[in-house]
Amino acid sequence: MSGQRRWWSVVTSLLVLAIFIEAVFAGAMLSGIEWARTAHSVNAAILVASTAIAGLVSIITLRRVEHGRRLGLTLLLLAMVVLVQAAIGALTAKGANLLWVHVPLGVALFGLAAQAARGAGRLLEE
Repeated sequence: MSGQRRWWSVVTSLLVLAIFIEAVFAGAMLSGIEWARTAHSVNAAILVASTAIAGLVSIITLRRVEHGRRLGLTLLLLAMVVLVQAAIGALTAKGANLLWVHVPLGVALFGLAAQAARGAGRLLEE
């Protein structure tokens, strides 16, 4: 069981890193770097899929582990917010005046992902 718990710590840390990298791509995009728009878009799609998969897998595999259900629900919430963030980003790219929502929501996503990583750490404390 300890190996599985360490695995969740790695998964959640990678999600935090991917969300941070998304902010780096956004900054590069706003600075006019051409490849950054594609990188930002591709990374967002990967984040939507990976957070949803991580949430579903954690709910299934950690259902009998103390704090496991909480981690699973946190990851599912993260997946939903990432999906909303991606939708807002797509609308912004098409001209909607939503950057004022997109940027602070990205900051909140980083905090939520960090919360998931802390939750994975609690699995290690058992």
